Amino acid sequence: MSCPDYSQSSEDHQCLLVIVKLIGTHLKSKSYHRLFDRISRLNNVRIADQQRGVWLRYRKSYPKENNDWGDFQAHRKVVGLLCVGKITSNADIENLSKDYEQMKKYYANTLYDSRCLLFGVLADDSDLFDDGPSVEKNGSETLDAGNKNIDCPEEVILESDHASQKNNLPNKTEPLQQNLRSGVIVYPSAECCIQLEDHLKDYVSSLFWVLESKRLDRSYEKLEKLPLLLAPFERVDGITIDNEGRSFKKRCQGRLRKHIGDLCLLAGLPGEAISHYSSAADNLRSVNDWLWLGAALEGLCAASAVILYPELHKPGSLTRNSSFGGSGDLLGSRQPRHRSGSFTSSSLPSGIDRYDYKVKNCLTPDEIIEKYKEVVLQYSKFKAACVIETEASIKATRILILQQQNLLASEFLKNLLFINIQLSDEEKIQRYCALSHLYSQIGMERKAAFFKRVAAMQCVAPSNPNPAWFQCYNLLLETLKGYKLSVDPKEFMYGCKSGWPVIQIRLLHELVVTAKRMGNTAVAIRHMQFLLHNMDNHLSDEERREMASMLESCTAKVEGTPSPLVLDTGTILPAVPFTRLPKIRSFKIQDLAPHLRPHSKARKNFVPPPNNSPFIYSPIQFGSIGRERSKLKIEYEWIQGDVCEVAMQVYNPMPLELKVSNMSVLAEGGALEAFPASLSLPAESGPYPVNLLSCPHAAGDINIVGYSMTVLGVKSQCRFRDIPQFKQHKYAVKVVPALPKLQLQTSLAKSATFTSMADSGSIISSGSLSLYAGQSHDCAVVLTNISTLQISELLVTLDSKLSKQKSSAFFTWDDEQLQKSLPLEPESSTNLTLHITAIADFLLQDSILADVDTSRGDISRSTSRCGSRKGSTASFSGFSETYPMKTVEALLKFEYSGGPGMDAEHFRECSVSLHVEVQSSLLFTKWDVLPAEVPSMCYLVFDLLNTTDQEMEVYYSTDRCMLIEAEETTRIPYQVERCPLDKVTELTTAGDSIEHICRQHVASLVDIRWQCPALDIAGFASIAEIPWSESMVDLIRMSPIEWEILLNGQLYVANAEISYSVGEMVRIAVNINAHTDFFEDDITLNIQCYQDHQNGVLDYMPLDKFSFEGSRLIHITQAELHQQYQHHCSLLFFCSGQYKLDVFCSSKTIQQDSSPSTIHTWKCTPVIDVSIAE
Repeated sequence: MSCPDYSQSSEDHQCLLVIVKLIGTHLKSKSYHRLFDRISRLNNVRIADQQRGVWLRYRKSYPKENNDWGDFQAHRKVVGLLCVGKITSNADIENLSKDYEQMKKYYANTLYDSRCLLFGVLADDSDLFDDGPSVEKNGSETLDAGNKNIDCPEEVILESDHASQKNNLPNKTEPLQQNLRSGVIVYPSAECCIQLEDHLKDYVSSLFWVLESKRLDRSYEKLEKLPLLLAPFERVDGITIDNEGRSFKKRCQGRLRKHIGDLCLLAGLPGEAISHYSSAADNLRSVNDWLWLGAALEGLCAASAVILYPELHKPGSLTRNSSFGGSGDLLGSRQPRHRSGSFTSSSLPSGIDRYDYKVKNCLTPDEIIEKYKEVVLQYSKFKAACVIETEASIKATRILILQQQNLLASEFLKNLLFINIQLSDEEKIQRYCALSHLYSQIGMERKAAFFKRVAAMQCVAPSNPNPAWFQCYNLLLETLKGYKLSVDPKEFMYGCKSGWPVIQIRLLHELVVTAKRMGNTAVAIRHMQFLLHNMDNHLSDEERREMASMLESCTAKVEGTPSPLVLDTGTILPAVPFTRLPKIRSFKIQDLAPHLRPHSKARKNFVPPPNNSPFIYSPIQFGSIGRERSKLKIEYEWIQGDVCEVAMQVYNPMPLELKVSNMSVLAEGGALEAFPASLSLPAESGPYPVNLLSCPHAAGDINIVGYSMTVLGVKSQCRFRDIPQFKQHKYAVKVVPALPKLQLQTSLAKSATFTSMADSGSIISSGSLSLYAGQSHDCAVVLTNISTLQISELLVTLDSKLSKQKSSAFFTWDDEQLQKSLPLEPESSTNLTLHITAIADFLLQDSILADVDTSRGDISRSTSRCGSRKGSTASFSGFSETYPMKTVEALLKFEYSGGPGMDAEHFRECSVSLHVEVQSSLLFTKWDVLPAEVPSMCYLVFDLLNTTDQEMEVYYSTDRCMLIEAEETTRIPYQVERCPLDKVTELTTAGDSIEHICRQHVASLVDIRWQCPALDIAGFASIAEIPWSESMVDLIRMSPIEWEILLNGQLYVANAEISYSVGEMVRIAVNINAHTDFFEDDITLNIQCYQDHQNGVLDYMPLDKFSFEGSRLIHITQAELHQQYQHHCSLLFFCSGQYKLDVFCSSKTIQQDSSPSTIHTWKCTPVIDVSIAE
């Protein structure tokens, strides 16, 4: 034998060898292989009426020199022949029959029986066999194929008159040429041959009976006529043996007993075979017949292994493509079948386990290995037995693998390497592949990969005239696992030490070169991607530059694709995305600009439900599961048709400039148009910001799963699940329906400073304005629809730090006129007029008066007492510090909607930032309230300060005007009606304070306006913020006491001239009618007489000038107030002159807290002037 059979195993010693040969040219190769697979499934046949079975192994071809070793080992002998072919015409029958006869002659020396299986004849074509022997018809049969009943034509069997029948032995003396058509079976087609297995079983039975007859014949050979069995090389070498001696007889007897053991083992009798092998080994050892002794021991090991390991079988499963999931057996799960010749529990007597059952001379597992060592030793003595020695080592290795003695198995494989066999290049490849497979079975993956790589290099060795690059590539691809390398980047842990980087890089380089020599540039690119991306940390800078340059040159011819590559063998090369070229430091989904963000009406009007739980805190987080699921959901939303943005930071770890093109977002679940970006990254630099833009074209949910780009000519789809630093595999973004866009412009100058308002993100325009306090200005706001959708809803609101009342007075607009311009069509505009009024308090903060009782005196005396500030400019130095400028900031917000987004209850919000600087114009430095000549009126006295640098005209009391120089002060009186009591009563009941009611009352009556001709501006001054003291409030509101005063019996009338003589008694009668609702306590009536010297001095107690008769101070209770109260007293004057009588009531209000009591005073106005003459 020239080449070992690396598929040999110990169980092959009990298998009959059958050759399945293709004859003719009409049967396609694919159909032939399919038929061979079908025939090969019948590897065991149970013999009828026997407790034995026959095992078979099939080969498509078998060298004749191997068949010559049949006497040395019977399982190497071809005992069966099956020829298959296809017929299409009458002439094909004769031609195929001749080919069939030629094949029988080729194996005639060892052949037991044969069959010719022909396909393609119809049952009614009986004329094809007119000259042939009788035709036996098996009858019509039905084949169920996919719920359809197909009636197959009748199968025709051509047999001779001496055809072998079941349980009958064939006539060996009949010449083979007697009938050329003997054993020919014709089927309608290769697909419609349902009796094929039955015919094969009959054929195997005939082989068994021939084998059984030969075994019996050999068993009863006479000792005097024992033949000497020889190995093929023994015949060629012409070994001279003494055929008359005792040793010769023992040699013949030992070799024959060994051959009978082979036949017993083939016939399913391993127990008898062990007995024959043991006897043969003893005889052959005694005569030093080492070659046949090795064969006998090998047979003993094989028979013992068949008994000890009945589960040995050859699986009939087909190999699945590794890219498909599920089981590797396409035909379903197959349970191991025990060999019929093995001792199984079913063939043993009841109560005996097969492991406890001991066959005589059967070897133990350890003895089998020791005998195999001796077998290899005996074979090694003969150079011509190197193939037999190799196969024996392989068989021992398989037994050791079954015994899980891997180290001992490696010793047999190591010995196999030193066996010198002359092999061709193809045979060397088979040898190295077989070694690789065996090393892989014992778990030595690296050594298995080494021999597989040696086999790959042998495919393209310089001595090989026809280098097989495709085979070399496939073998190299199979070595990856042994070197702990994978073409799938997901299975290769970057940065983790796994395997041997130098060998891995060398292997990847070899894969690249082999793929190029195959002409498959796409595969070469894929391996270069993996080498550059996953092994870059083991490459030097120069190697990385060379690899990048090589990759660019290849991708210039064939573009690198991001999809997996399927090889011709079915192996899939997964995509290798460049997730580290460049490296991503951050990836953030950006929200839309604040003025473009969508807002939900339902969310705006949402009111959270009250917390009805009785617990303040609970450690149980009931919503934690929902929150974990919502982490993948981005809180903000995108809008259909708007350009959206993703912000990234990248850096280049390579020692060369990296050009990235077509970089865009990778999304699933929605229509997203990407706008690719390109960038150039310097060597070993970063990070650099990158903004990826895209536009969703449909509402719904979009999952951002990664990004795509082209680097070094390779398209990559980098998904977050493939990047370790990303914990999330996707980002879910909700896209709301399309909304219109609004553009805002104002007629004001843009603000130089940014607003300090909290909600300032939605600002798209700004306006700055400087006004004097009280001045007004009209601002035009232009609203333009810059989208393709009309604006159907528009709501304008104002947000300011001022109070709601002041804001509404500061900024006003006509909302009704704005609503009339809706809907606002695309590319159209409308105007909104905003009226701005500079509202201020008009108070000098350090001049607010305390509550001073100034009710004693008239206007002239008050004016002279307060005086004028004219000419006192020195006290107003530092203008900007004394009168600081105030800034009013406000946001004019526009909420608008339209199109599909309005149907989904979404809207947008934008705003205009308004920055108004309010400069001081006219200030109230002092103020007071004085009684007027009429009880229903009072005087408001104000000191006005002109804070501007220009003279100012002040208009008040409808027709009065006063000129105030820059930074000067003047005093003006303003007569107003006192606040009616019914108004006070009504508003006090509603909850307002009396001071607030009086403030609003006088503010509505006082109209003070100013004008600066030099600046061409005008405005007003409001007293709405002036604080009034309690005494001032008592004068502003109507007195709750109605007075009636009688002097000497005559009713006093206001401003009447009253004169008396010195010494004349003046009788005073005071009648009081009080509104008791305004009194909470008793009151005191007080009558005072004094002289006003017109110099600011009031003389209240001139005892030498007048005297009272009766009480001038009376206490009046609450009960007395409910009815009209009268008081009488007299006054006697001793000196002439001008006197004044002041009649008033006062009450003390006790506060609830610890603050001082408040004294209210109600005077009878005007003061009574009395003239005393001599």
